[in-house]
This record gives sequence, structure tokens and C-alpha cells, in this order.
Amino acid sequence: MNWRNTTATAVLALVVLFCMTGCPTKPPATPGAPIGPDSTWIGASTTFKVTTTAKGNIRYTMDWSGKIETGAESYGSGETALVSHSWATANTYNIKVQAILDAESTKASAWSPTKSVKVIFNNAPEVIDVNAPPLGVKDADAFFNILGSDQDGDSLRVLVDWGSSKTDTGYFLSPCNVTVSHVFTKIETAMVVVTIQDWKGTTSAPDTVYVPIGTVGGVIWHWWSSDPENLDEPLTTSAIVVSDGEEEVVMSGCEGDLRFYSIRAAKGKTKKSAQTRSPDCAFTGHPGLANGRIIVGSDEGELYALALDLNKDWQWPDSLSERGTNIEWGAPAFNGYNIYIGHLDDSLFFFQDAGSQGNRIAAYGVNASVIDAPAIDATGNVIFSTDSGYLVKIDGNLNSPIWRAPLLANGEVHGPIIGGDGTIYCAAEGSLLYAIDPATPLPTKWTITLDGDVFRPALGQTALFVGSSFGTVYSINPATGGINWQKPLKTPYGPDEQFSTTPIVTANGYVYIQSENDVLYCLNQADGTLIWYCDCPLYLPRSGGNSHRPRRMQLTDYLPNPSITSTGNIIVVGEEATYCVAGYADRPLDPVAAWPKWQKNLSNAGK
Repeated sequence: MNWRNTTATAVLALVVLFCMTGCPTKPPATPGAPIGPDSTWIGASTTFKVTTTAKGNIRYTMDWSGKIETGAESYGSGETALVSHSWATANTYNIKVQAILDAESTKASAWSPTKSVKVIFNNAPEVIDVNAPPLGVKDADAFFNILGSDQDGDSLRVLVDWGSSKTDTGYFLSPCNVTVSHVFTKIETAMVVVTIQDWKGTTSAPDTVYVPIGTVGGVIWHWWSSDPENLDEPLTTSAIVVSDGEEEVVMSGCEGDLRFYSIRAAKGKTKKSAQTRSPDCAFTGHPGLANGRIIVGSDEGELYALALDLNKDWQWPDSLSERGTNIEWGAPAFNGYNIYIGHLDDSLFFFQDAGSQGNRIAAYGVNASVIDAPAIDATGNVIFSTDSGYLVKIDGNLNSPIWRAPLLANGEVHGPIIGGDGTIYCAAEGSLLYAIDPATPLPTKWTITLDGDVFRPALGQTALFVGSSFGTVYSINPATGGINWQKPLKTPYGPDEQFSTTPIVTANGYVYIQSENDVLYCLNQADGTLIWYCDCPLYLPRSGGNSHRPRRMQLTDYLPNPSITSTGNIIVVGEEATYCVAGYADRPLDPVAAWPKWQKNLSNAGK
């Protein structure tokens, strides 16, 4: 018998049996001391490296000198793990690490040698304020203005957790005033968590804001000039909304940087701009569009015809030395190629657009200031108002007035607008609103007194809408002058409202009106129910003043009137910026209403 072979066979059998019943596992090797900085600051997240070897994946337990934490993530043998911790008090801490098998947590290494870390006192930065938009619009930029400071004067960065992503701004000097933006893609109440971190790594307490995200009633975009020498200037004239052959654009003048702009309606980005011939002059007239040309005046006294690409087709008088230089123009009205426009020399002018030039046909001297914009009736007669209490109707050749109606002994008359049956509606000082027969102006068809100064109304299919300087919006029966409803408006925490712009009447039953505080209100035409309001300046990515504009209502200094895009979004030409407020795609400008906005239509044609 071969005992050597027998013994070898027996040993092999025991080995096989041992492995079949489970080989004993060894704990991981004892790690070395954590590798990292010798010192850090209070509240700073400090990272250390740890590693060891084992048969299998490893997790690490850290003893942070009083607080023991086991990480959830596992690492391969020899793989370096990064572990982080922050301390709330200054002291010297001895930290160490232990490795455990991920598959068998009872198998743990011995504790590593300790690593000494000195934690130095440091004041934590502070989130002073998070200025969030009242409402975010789905798929549009929402701007957040964040103010932070640090007692030690350390440089700061802003960290924002949007839920689906995060933003890290980089570092700014303390105190910092930082603007960040985000596009929310879901209709929800979004939770936004803001923290501020100094360069030492110390982080502030989080500040959480909640922002409702919807589809209407919030600012989609805001616009101001990007000219480096005149940065952040707003538009200053009533806007035209038109397709330029490529896309829908908003067109208006910017007195602050002396340019006239074409702005993409979808995104609020500048497309093109034009300048007056004189480098120090601005477009101050309120523009109108007819026959593919924008007619707009300047404070150099020139009247310009701009193509839709903003190239100049003609200007008049085209000589800065002629009489009329530096006398400004108002807003035009059009009857085909005929242009009627007020002039600050107390005249109403009549031009014909000949394509390559504008031919001055006539001028009618008023001996009083022309107020607001003229309107043209169905037969081509021109109606305009003055600051001497008169409403005037004159033939299209400006030969002589058909009538002059003294509505006031003296004072400003505002408007007019024209109803579908030819009735003329206008307002005047003393809180008066009139309906006037086009053939026999006096006595008026009706006159009513409202609760404050009123300006040009808008006319829907069944009601006249106007706002007052006392913050009330009225719906008036155009046939009788009876008040259908009146609605005083004010935001919960805002100043008293005043209304001096013309409302916008939409299809399917809503009316918009813009206050002098640049708050846009959406009301139900039928009963005045407030649907929503948008306090536009709250959406700006910086703080700014909100001083009132001048109340004098001459040709060029009455407030820019709002407009509306073909997709139902509302253009608010505000004091600090121009805003596009999300509206309703099924509620564009009412195509059936007789005079649904300032100068009637999106082109500001006035006929």
C-alpha cells in the first residue's frame, strides 16, 4: 500500500470539502491614515483620500473624532476613495478609517493610524435675499437675483440646486449680488435651494424658495439695450408687432441709446437697429407701419420711412438746416399711401409715400398743440384732438375743418377712436369721456364723468374699455354711456395704480391693461373679473427704481402703449425694460372689434 499517495489523496479531498462548505474570508488590510490637508475652516467640506486592499469590494467607516459614518458606496481593492466632512467648531481633530467587506460587514479591518486636522474658526457666509420671479413660465428663462455677504470679506460663489440640475456661479467679491437663470420644463411648484460658499469652503445655511411654474401670466423675456455706452436702456415708444418676412418682430425706438430696434418676438433678442442721421439724436415719435414702411419721427426734426430691414427709404425734410429742425413728430395714421401726423409746431401734416421719397402735400396750422395720434374714418376724413379743448374733423386734403367741436373751454382732449358705425369716442381733462356723432358733434351723443383722468379708450365688440388715473378700469356701453362694470385694481403690496395707456381687447373675452407701475392686468370683458396680473419689474434680473413718467401728454411724451403678438403674448413697453408676458394662443387681438388697441391694430395704422 502506497501511504504517500493515500495521504495526498486524503489531503486533496479535505481541501475540496473545505472549499465546498465555504472558504473563510479575511478582513481587509488595515488602511493607512487618511490623506488630506492638515488644516481647514469651520463649515468647509474637507476631502480626504483612503485606500486598502481586500478580496472583494470595500466600504469605509470614518471616525471623524466623535462622529462615526459608514459610506454607502463600495470600492474595489486598491481603489482610492474620496471622503468628505465638515466641522462646526474650531478644534484639533484626530480622524481615522476602518475598511469593511461590502459582502460581509462583520469582516472589518483594524482602525488606521490617526490623521490630525486643525479646524480654524471662520464666519459662515449668509444668503441675504433671494429675489425669485412670482411666476415662472414653462420653457422660458426665469431669473433669480441672489444677494449674499461674508463677515470676513471672503470671495463668494452662489450654488443653486434646481432639483433637476445645479448651478455654480464662480466667485464674486463680498457682498455679492448675482443673477442666475434657469429654464423650467414642467408645470409644477419648483423648489429652488440656494447656498453661498466662501473661498475657504465654508457654506451658508440653505435658503429655499418655491416658484409656481405655469403657461400664462409671467414674463417670457425682457429687453433693454446692449450698447456698451448706453447699457440697459429701455424702449421708449409704442411698439409695432409685424412679420418682417422672416419672423414676427417687435419694433420701437430707444431714446436712451438713440436707436430704433427690431426685436425677435419669440425670444426678445435684438435683430437689427437703425440710427438717425445726426449721431446725437433719437427716434422719439411713436411709429406706425403702412405699405411695408415704418414712419417714425426724430428729435432732430426729421421724419423717417424705414423698410422692414430698417434701411432708410426716405426722410423729410432731409436737411437739418431747413425750418422745422429739432421740432418733433407725433404718431402717424394712414389711409393707403397717405400719411397724417402731428408736428410740435402746432400743425397736422399730410404726406404721400412715393416709395423713394415722402412728398409733403399739405399742413394745417392748429394754433394749439395736437394731442395724441390722429384717426382716419371710413371716408378718409382725419379726426384729431388738441390741448385747447377741441376735437377737430378735417378732410383728407387738410383744406379746412369739417367741424371743430369745443368739448372744453380749455384743456387736453385725448383720443380719438372710431366705432364701427362711425361714432367717435374721446376723453378729456376733468375725467370726461365722450361719444360724438360724426356728422353733428354737439351736443354729444353722451358724456360721462369717471373717477379720475382718462385717456384713449379701446372698443371691443360690445363694450368700450378705459382706465383712470385713480386705478379703476371701466366697461362702458358704447351706445348709452352706461357703466357695465368698474373695477378698482391694485396688487396686494404695490403702490396705488394709475392707468394712462390704452387697453388691449382680445378675441375670446379678455382685456389687458397696463398700469404706470408696469403691472399688466388681465380681466374678463364680461364682468371685470381679474384673471391674473403680472408685476413686470419683479422679473428683472437686477433691482432698479420705478419713478413715474411725466404726466404731460403731448405728441412724443405720452406713455408707450402695450401691444400683442399674433400668438397672444403681450408686449409691455415699461419704464425699466420692455417685457413679453405670456398670454393665450387662442386670444390674440380681436379681429372683429372696431378699435381693440392703441391706433387700432398691430401696425398702429389708426384707420
